[in-house]
Amino acid sequence: MLHRKLRLSEPVKTLLLILLLTCSVAGEDLLTGFRQQPIEYQGPGEWRTSVEPVWVYAYDTLRLTYRASGLPQSDAPILTLRPGSVGPVTPGATNPENPFVAGMPVVVVAAQDLIPDGARHTLEVRLKGKMHTPQIDQLRYTLPSGARFAVDGLEFRGSKSVLPCEGGPALPVSAATLKIAGPAECSGFPATSMRGRESIRIAGNGQKGRTLYLSLYPHFASVGMFAANQLPEKMRVKESSETAEACVRLKYTDGEEAEQFPLLVDERRHALLNRAARIYALELDPQKTLASAEIMDRSAHVQLLLFAAGISTEASPQPQDELPVFTLAPKDRTAARPDLSASAWFRISAVPGKNAPGAALRTKLTDREEMDGRRLSLEIKNVSAGPQEFTVAFPSVTVRPSAVADDVWYVFPRQGAVISRAERTLEAAYNAAFPLQFVDVFAPVANTGASVIVRDTEGRGKKFRIRKIGVSVEVEVEYLVRLAPGGVYRPPDAQLTEHGGDWHQGFATYQKWLASWYKPKGPRPKWLQRAFWARRDYPIGGTNLLYDTRRNRYTFDEFIRDGEAFGGIDFIDISGWALSDSAGRVGDYPIELGGSEDLRKNVAAGLEANIPTGLYFEGYLIDKNSKVGRRNGPEWQLIDEKGQGEWWNGGSPELFVCPYVRGWRQYLSQRVAVIARESGAGGVYLDEFGFGRMRCYSRSHGHPPGVETLPGETGMAKEVRRALDAAGAKDTMLYIEETPPDAAAPYYDAAFCYNLPYADQRLSPLKLNLSRFAFPDIRLWDMLSIGIDPRILPAEDFRLSLWHGNGLWLKGHSDTWYGEDLLKFIRSSHALLQKNADAFNGTAEPLVESPHPSVFINRFTGGGKTVHTLFNASYRTVRFSFQGEGRTLAPRDVAVIGALR
Repeated sequence: MLHRKLRLSEPVKTLLLILLLTCSVAGEDLLTGFRQQPIEYQGPGEWRTSVEPVWVYAYDTLRLTYRASGLPQSDAPILTLRPGSVGPVTPGATNPENPFVAGMPVVVVAAQDLIPDGARHTLEVRLKGKMHTPQIDQLRYTLPSGARFAVDGLEFRGSKSVLPCEGGPALPVSAATLKIAGPAECSGFPATSMRGRESIRIAGNGQKGRTLYLSLYPHFASVGMFAANQLPEKMRVKESSETAEACVRLKYTDGEEAEQFPLLVDERRHALLNRAARIYALELDPQKTLASAEIMDRSAHVQLLLFAAGISTEASPQPQDELPVFTLAPKDRTAARPDLSASAWFRISAVPGKNAPGAALRTKLTDREEMDGRRLSLEIKNVSAGPQEFTVAFPSVTVRPSAVADDVWYVFPRQGAVISRAERTLEAAYNAAFPLQFVDVFAPVANTGASVIVRDTEGRGKKFRIRKIGVSVEVEVEYLVRLAPGGVYRPPDAQLTEHGGDWHQGFATYQKWLASWYKPKGPRPKWLQRAFWARRDYPIGGTNLLYDTRRNRYTFDEFIRDGEAFGGIDFIDISGWALSDSAGRVGDYPIELGGSEDLRKNVAAGLEANIPTGLYFEGYLIDKNSKVGRRNGPEWQLIDEKGQGEWWNGGSPELFVCPYVRGWRQYLSQRVAVIARESGAGGVYLDEFGFGRMRCYSRSHGHPPGVETLPGETGMAKEVRRALDAAGAKDTMLYIEETPPDAAAPYYDAAFCYNLPYADQRLSPLKLNLSRFAFPDIRLWDMLSIGIDPRILPAEDFRLSLWHGNGLWLKGHSDTWYGEDLLKFIRSSHALLQKNADAFNGTAEPLVESPHPSVFINRFTGGGKTVHTLFNASYRTVRFSFQGEGRTLAPRDVAVIGALR
């Protein structure tokens, strides 16, 4: 018999798929947050099933269908749920970072709750009131000898309010309704399940149009339907712009496909609002016939419900999202000069609640031309008989680079640098939130601009501010000043450099100033150049891979093996190694866990595997119960504006110490040096350093009341460096919790970095971290798995970390905190970074010239090799040519080109 291949047209294929999907699963499955496959156990024993987080605040009914025999009628645990919490333990503390407070495993089924007659029974357990965290990541079954237990069905279920199916908003009247179908139905509307990764199909009906409208209800389960105060802030997902969670694939009859993330119509931005039915739009190619659209649920933590879809011939609404301009200034025209005539140069203001200083102050402004531009200096003297308190803005510069407002841009290099032309006011204190002392204003078309640089190498407290109105951008740097009678105040000098219409010229001027004084004080060891993955864990309160509590021994070998899930680890970062029941976790730093010899032996074993170890020290905190806390705590404690001592939050016995106190500096630096020498640690960590955002109002610490703590941190870092060198630990590098501001940068070799999670994507769609490019010799580990509980980690931020050529700080359980999709990306990223380490540790250039307005490119050059990282900042597939080859980049996706693979 002759068999002939049946050829189907695209519309027919789509219709068949819709018919197939119409045979959907039962509606009640839409209320299931997790289901375990049937399994049978025989005691004695313990069995664990690890899963990506299950959101038990949303799915708060555990339904268990079982058969049991041989069980005692006692409270012996049968099923225990683990929250998956990993974090620092402080004895006697109730602070939220302590996993022993709310993150301990909870027994939800005991032997006495079951009927052990071998017959099938169903047990329902309400988890409200039992669970203290929004999630669990492991089910643990425990059986005594002689017991049998069969799980015929287990699921976590929510109420009907999890997914309301009463209908959504009507489509625009211009939209012709299309047929829709999905893997499940909710009151007749197609939907996806929570744990599945499925699609809802839309038939194109052979129509052309300019807009595809969706009446859509997204559900991100980590919020569920609970009140905001029942969920930690980091777990409250109000919306998502994450293409790894949902996206739409458009297919045209000519075979072309493209992905696009929906546009929220009434707000004109790309975001899916959680648990809210809204109208979304996708822009179509009006020259092509739509074959189908596929709404892709890509996550085990996302559920989608589609009420209607329709195609319209009217123009699609456009987003208000603003991408930075990357166009370089014209090279064939001489740069024009910006208009600075409206500049005040400095401005003195009263402090709220205080009288204006007026004639009490005498000022002297010096303005001189130098090779790199104008050098501005200011002197303020209190000529009155009384003390004066005021703020001074210096410099206060107004730049008008163009007569056209849309041509006037600015660079404000805070966390997630803002490169924009929007009218707004931005301000940020000089610390990790704004680590680089420059602001740039530029006009690409007019080909002019100016950079403002504060020439401060001490790290004095200040606030940067810009205000754009029309064609003017006002740049100010503000200081809080207290002057005694006859006192003189001199803020750091400012530099004003005019340039062409490319902000890179201003950044280059800033880098030139850095080069005039910047010299690393630490070892910057060779191994650090390849240490891209830093793996954090705790011997107590951790993953139970680093340390064996029963044998009181470290188990680096097991921890390193687990690191293969990430493609390997390059650095072990241990917190809580000094935990003591009597002295707490910080202050005395005894080595009770494992003992000194066991710790040293494991550190040496890590080095044999080319994996150095870093040990945690607190730069600010000591436990009041430690010896040093009992002896010096009240004297050294940091004092707030009300004269009260500062304490760590939430019932912790740990007090803040002022980093200016000489005795504290001497004590901590010596303790760090002793431990580093004895353990052989490759690095020592100073927690909370880099932020530099506190003030101390003590009058007995040898500093003025209200002084900023950033210079105090730098003073401590100098002491630690001297102590390490003197102790024969010159190769021990120093790393801190947050990106160091530029004045502090010479004293640190590496830092964790909050730039990506803290950046405001609406203002900074690239989340660009200019510190990475100003200090390419400092290893940055992006902190993307922060907190103590598993959650939905931001896949886009992992992509942007690779785009920056940064390392990662990896915390938590590898098998539950990340998910296999993200782990796959992490493994591939690690291989790329390792194989191209010379380039990523070389010269780093941000936002070089690009062939496409939505594609932003960084360039890394070193070891004779150049690597480009490309990021598609738009929410649709783009196609372009780069380095002579055609390229396709998915929405919000990253590519690495020129790399060894």
